[in-house]
Amino acid sequence: MILSLASAIEIYLTQQTITGAVRNFIVVAIIAFAVIYSCGRWITPKLAFIMTGLGLLASVQAFIPDFIIPFASFAVLTAIISSNLYLGMFSLMLFSAMPFLVTERSFEYFLFYAVTGLIAAALIYGRRKIGKYADVLTVFILAYILLYTGLVVLKRLTLTPELIIGPVAGLILDVMIMEIAGYSYYNNVVKKEQELYLNVVDPEYPLLIRLKNNNKREYKRAIHTAHFTELFANKFGYDPVLMKGLGFYHRIGVLREDEANLAIRTVALAMDEGFPDDIVQALKEYGEVKAGDKVSAEVSITVIADTVIISLMDEFSKGNKDLDLNKFIDKTILGLFSGKNSLLKKSAIPYNDLEEIRKQLKGERIYYDFLR
Repeated sequence: MILSLASAIEIYLTQQTITGAVRNFIVVAIIAFAVIYSCGRWITPKLAFIMTGLGLLASVQAFIPDFIIPFASFAVLTAIISSNLYLGMFSLMLFSAMPFLVTERSFEYFLFYAVTGLIAAALIYGRRKIGKYADVLTVFILAYILLYTGLVVLKRLTLTPELIIGPVAGLILDVMIMEIAGYSYYNNVVKKEQELYLNVVDPEYPLLIRLKNNNKREYKRAIHTAHFTELFANKFGYDPVLMKGLGFYHRIGVLREDEANLAIRTVALAMDEGFPDDIVQALKEYGEVKAGDKVSAEVSITVIADTVIISLMDEFSKGNKDLDLNKFIDKTILGLFSGKNSLLKKSAIPYNDLEEIRKQLKGERIYYDFLR
């Protein structure tokens, strides 16, 4: 609403037209509503305040030379703060549309801002957990120069100081803000999350020790499932820490005594412990999986590993010494993928990875002695 009002006031001050002011109010309101409707789940009151501030800064472009406002960095800031790339990209449309509705610039200007902003958001957001931005900033700078030259300079076929000073100033601001924001996010958020991750997946973590003391069967099931989830994560390129955490804690709700089902208790206990959001969301997906659902590759691997582990534990507890491990494992995995009510019928795991998992599990004959 604030951005809609600001846009309407701008058009009234610059063009002295009530019709134009009403038009801008409606258009900006529609764009803002689309952003909220599409990405509302990630917009907190604090983030809404920041986005409003960035939008007001973007509107200043209507009163100063072109290209000075660093729209690309605004998209990066929104994406990083919200931890959602889509919100950064959608908000870019809002930020870059406001000044052009007032000044009625050509489509080439809007296209330049939109494309460079999308490139910046995608590149920097993709590196947010690494903290190394030199190469992606170089790509952004080259794309910025090429797009500006192709869309603006070559169209005018003249080169004036105004065509150089504004874009250079905007480019410098973009790079400075993105670099500062990226490193700040990495040092103040990512590193702390990594420390928390490593603490949570430590076998001596208090919650695991508690599980070991209270329910040795569940503890055994957890550590062996985690062994395989981490193994397959490293083999196929998934996040090994996330997968290990999912293996350790996918049934940790057994420690919580209340009326809720195991899935709800597991997520509640993980949240009480302050687990990283990625692990909490993975535990939530794991607990809610039912036949016919689309299942992520990470959760699928955990389901496979856990099902094989507990099935073997059950067979060994019955004293079945003549178990044909190869046939038993094949049958167990097949049951998860075939049949009308199969749990992983819509799994995202690639077929080649599934075959590798099946072969790996069948080749672990000596390891299964730990389950006896």
